[in-house]
Amino acid sequence: MININGQYSLVGAQLLTPPRPIDNQTGEYSDDYSVEEWKALWKERQAEFSQTQKTAENNLKNWLDEHADTEVTRAFYLDGQLTAVFGSDNAKISNGMNYAFEYSTAKNDGEKLGLTGDELDEFVETRVENELRRKYGDRLTVTQGDADTMGTMADYREELFGGSRWPAAENMPQQPEIDWNAPSPVEAGTWQGPIRNIDNDMYVEMVRTAFEADQQQ
Repeated sequence: MININGQYSLVGAQLLTPPRPIDNQTGEYSDDYSVEEWKALWKERQAEFSQTQKTAENNLKNWLDEHADTEVTRAFYLDGQLTAVFGSDNAKISNGMNYAFEYSTAKNDGEKLGLTGDELDEFVETRVENELRRKYGDRLTVTQGDADTMGTMADYREELFGGSRWPAAENMPQQPEIDWNAPSPVEAGTWQGPIRNIDNDMYVEMVRTAFEADQQQ
């Protein structure tokens, strides 16, 4: 999981290829696609996603190049491994640590307080650090210093993204092979359907019933 400036990055993500769709009324494979049609569809989608990945990978390289001279203010280590680096001018990047939710919440809260510029950045970084400490406990170590005492982003690049840590396809866990000849749920004896489609009225009734039950506890 890579976050850049508090946003999720698709670099390193994988597009899972699901087995053929199952008819939720019969438990058999849907007639919408044959095996060959489904394979062809996902081969096409995988090719499209591969291009998306290349773009995301190039964006990451460009970001690292552009922020090479950015002074670092915080470095996060999870289980002893460098997983995130925060720097001046709101430059933040992580590899193996997801802080996007904490960042978004902290930024929202800071803006509601009327904070801007460096004050907002400091507020967000401190809040994110506190939330991550609460989340990871003793597994997390954070080093912090003034912008001119901890080096630059370039100094941390190799440790954060070098070698097998670079989020290229060959460094990602491989998906298990799909058994295209696998039996349908009915054939395998695992079918528990049919699955009833839930319309809006039924959903509202389910929520109302759950609420009333909760009120009675």
